[in-house]
Amino acid sequence: MSRNVSQVGESSKTRSTSVPKRDDDSHRQKILVLGWRKSGKTSCIKTVFQNVPAREVPYFGVTQKIEKINYDSIVPLQIWDTPSNFELDQLEVPISTFSTVVYVLDMQQDDSYHESILRFVHLMVKIYLLNPSIRFHMFIHKSEVLSEDYRGENYAEIQRTTSEEIEDFPYKSLLNSNSTSNQHQQQHANNTIGDKWDLEDQQTVGMIINTLISEIRYSMTSVHDVTLRDAWSRVLQGGMEMLPAVESLLLDFTSHSSADNSFLFDINSGVILATDNRHRTDDLSEQVTEYLSSFLAFRDLYKNIKKQKPTSNGSSDPKTEKEHGNPNGIGNEADPEEESEEDNDEPGGWWDDEDPDAPWMTQSTRLMPNTTLALWQFTPYLALVVLLRTETWHARRGTIEYNLTFLRQGVREILSVV
Repeated sequence: MSRNVSQVGESSKTRSTSVPKRDDDSHRQKILVLGWRKSGKTSCIKTVFQNVPAREVPYFGVTQKIEKINYDSIVPLQIWDTPSNFELDQLEVPISTFSTVVYVLDMQQDDSYHESILRFVHLMVKIYLLNPSIRFHMFIHKSEVLSEDYRGENYAEIQRTTSEEIEDFPYKSLLNSNSTSNQHQQQHANNTIGDKWDLEDQQTVGMIINTLISEIRYSMTSVHDVTLRDAWSRVLQGGMEMLPAVESLLLDFTSHSSADNSFLFDINSGVILATDNRHRTDDLSEQVTEYLSSFLAFRDLYKNIKKQKPTSNGSSDPKTEKEHGNPNGIGNEADPEEESEEDNDEPGGWWDDEDPDAPWMTQSTRLMPNTTLALWQFTPYLALVVLLRTETWHARRGTIEYNLTFLRQGVREILSVV
């Protein structure tokens, strides 16, 4: 395997300027994460969006109260981690403010499958009736503990049981249910459901059942491999209004560059935000995700090369060297006082802070004699990974990087509008 690593742009550890800063979270897309006790809800969030090592997962405590995790990506997120005894009336905001529900089910707990699925179906039905536009994902978690054959059997059994419970759910009971925790709020929710839906009508109930069964996205996940990031990719892509436009740009770029596939990644989380969808398979997505994770694990070994600003007499000013790099071209850490001054400026998106002359990270890896993976830091927070034939890479690299400038500009324009 041969490698070619060129200069690396700024490490994307701080994401505070990736989206407009506001005092409230109204601009954030909210994701509600539910699940049974010790199912792995917290580990699903922290290992991806807070870069907590998988080896620390066994030491996570039981979630006692709702915790909100903010994450700034191409879409600003707020992920709500909930305790196992969560009820809808514990939410501080209407369920209509959430875009997605992720339910985490522990694959290794055979004895609690049925009870956990019943719990999911009860919450899912009620959430859907209150917010029909919401999306549902089930992470069938901790898949690494089972053999491949047994894993496949359990995966199919969970899907089959969930569909059966949706069909058998007593929909009429929602209109008369009571809640000991907050009777007034529960009654208000029941009245809202009754106003929106005629649950006495079998045709309406049948439509609800068919919709719910078809809408659930199932993913087998583990914190020890790329399956968890692949599952989160589906979650984030489902909430991206600009996804069709970005995918169209990627497809156009791939075609004009004579490449096989293109993937747009969130750098910090390693989640795929968009692809060109040309002959894409789950195995291919996992392979590319693994490649990106492996390379980015070493990105801090490289330093940013910054330009010096000469003074009027042509020499380098000491203060300028501190701000923009020493004489050897190795970047220094920014002054904390100057960082705080920048934070007080009018907030904006990453495209407002972007330096068009910045030395963006780029790298290529020859996987096999005829296959190459190439990576470019696409923006301060995004990376583009392209899969192509090695001979194409050697012959058309200049054309590919020329096309990349138009792709980056196209994504910038889409984000500035959205």
